[in-house]
Amino acid sequence: MFGRPALDGITHPVCRSQYCIDGLTSFFHYDGPVQKAIKAIKYRYISDLTGEFVSLIPKFSFTKPYTLIPIPLHPARFKHRGFNQAEALGTLLPIPMRTDILRRTKATTPQVDMKDRKKRLANMKNAFIAQNSLDNVLLFDDVFTTGATMRSAAVALKHAGTTFVWAVTMAR
Repeated sequence: MFGRPALDGITHPVCRSQYCIDGLTSFFHYDGPVQKAIKAIKYRYISDLTGEFVSLIPKFSFTKPYTLIPIPLHPARFKHRGFNQAEALGTLLPIPMRTDILRRTKATTPQVDMKDRKKRLANMKNAFIAQNSLDNVLLFDDVFTTGATMRSAAVALKHAGTTFVWAVTMAR
């Protein structure tokens, strides 16, 4: 269950399934200045904040090689916004990034407009397709709320053969 903290962010064994997210790391709480910065980047298109925001992330390292995959926008939303905030933030992290593996195929209602958890999960069902598989993926997005977006993307990646998907967000 993603509603409670877990030891080192690892998905609890009882909650695990073949296609689930293997764990979650969020760098900040989604409130105060962090919330304002994310909203400014995402909705006011102030992409200049990305560098300053990412510079606040504590230094981290991994024991095995990972590939960062930012949550993609639907082409129509990308055209409207002009950039993908997850990709913009991800380019500043010290991890190899791939944007050609995961594709959003379904134009969904923005999750921020939906308050009901069940509606959010239904909204994101089958929203992504994975073009290929990798061994170890860090699935990256700006905010983790219900986990509907991350879950849908992880399912697509694992159906394609990806073995390990760890969710990473700027805030939760």
